[in-house]
Amino acid sequence: MKILLTPMSCLFLLTSCKYNTEQKALLSKIENSKSEIFEENFENVITETFAKDDLAELSSNQNAKIAIYFYEILLKRYPTEAYHIFLKNINNTEKIVISTSYDTLQEMTVSEAMLYYATLKNNVFSQKQLDVISDKIILDLDNKKHLSGHLTLYLDNNKENPKPKYYSILRAEIQKKIPDNYYNNITLLTYFSNYNKPEDVKLITECLENSIYREPTYFNSAIEFINHSPKPEYFKILENYYDRKINGKKFRADDIFFELELFTKAVSKYKNEEGKKLLDKLIKKTSYFSEGSFLAPNEQIFLILESEDKTNFFSDEKTILSKQINKTVIDTIKNYNKRWN
Repeated sequence: MKILLTPMSCLFLLTSCKYNTEQKALLSKIENSKSEIFEENFENVITETFAKDDLAELSSNQNAKIAIYFYEILLKRYPTEAYHIFLKNINNTEKIVISTSYDTLQEMTVSEAMLYYATLKNNVFSQKQLDVISDKIILDLDNKKHLSGHLTLYLDNNKENPKPKYYSILRAEIQKKIPDNYYNNITLLTYFSNYNKPEDVKLITECLENSIYREPTYFNSAIEFINHSPKPEYFKILENYYDRKINGKKFRADDIFFELELFTKAVSKYKNEEGKKLLDKLIKKTSYFSEGSFLAPNEQIFLILESEDKTNFFSDEKTILSKQINKTVIDTIKNYNKRWN
C-alpha cells in the first residue's frame, strides 16, 4: 500500500528529524491541534522538553500551526527573542486561523499572527522596534499587503503626527483608489490628510466620493471623516449623498436609534447658509419611521444640535424644534444614550 504525503507533511518530517521520539510525539500533537495542547500542563511539558533554541527554531517552522504555537510560548518565556523571529518571518504569508477573543476566530498570515500576539496581546516590542517594523511595512508597501491589518492600527494610532518619509508612498497608495484596504481607505486617508497639504484636498475629495456609497449611512467611515474634518470642499459630497441616498427614502428615528445621526452631525459642522439648507431638508423634507416607543426625528436632531452647535449658529432651527419636541421623549433618549455610552 502506498502512503501519500502532502508537501506540508514532508516539510514537517524533514524539520523534525533532529528531534527525539518524545519531542516528535509532542510536535505531532501540536500539528493535529488536540485541545490538550492549550492546557497549562502541556505547555510546561513543552518548555521542559524543548530548549530555548528549539523554541526559537520551531517558531519559524514551515508548519503554520507549529510556528505560531511555539512563538506564543517564546513570547511568554523569552520575549526578547520574539522581535528577531518576527523579522525572520515578516514575509511569511502562510495562513492560519487564530482565536482573537473568547468567541472570535480570524484567519491571518503567520506574520500577522506574530504581530498580533507580540503587540496587541502581549506588548513586548519596544517603540524603537515598532518603528523599524513600520518602516519595513510602509517603505515596502507593495510587498507587505499581507500586514495591512497592523498597518491600519499604526495609521490610526499615529494619525496626529504623520511621518514625512511616508508621504510619497502613502499618496501613491491612495491614488490607486483600491476599495476595502485600511477600512475602506479612510484610516489611510485620515493619516494622509494630516500632512495638511492643500494640493492633496482634491485627491482626498475624490477618495471620499468613491467610498461614501459603500457603507450604510449610520455607520459610514467617509461621513465620519467629514464629520471630523469638515473642509468646504467636502460639503458637496454630503449634498450629493443626500440627493442620491436620503431624499425620497424613509429612515428610522425613534427613542432608541437615529439612522441619520452621523450624517446630521456632519452637516452641523458646516455653519453657513448651505449647511442650514441641508439641515432644513433633514428636518422638514425627510421621512422617518419608528421601531421604538416613539417617533422622534425632531428630538434626535434637537439633541444633536444642542451637543454639536456650541456657537449657536443654528439657533433658529433649535428654536423651531424646541416648540415641536416632547420632553418625555427627550428624557427617554437622554437616559438611553447615557446608559449605553
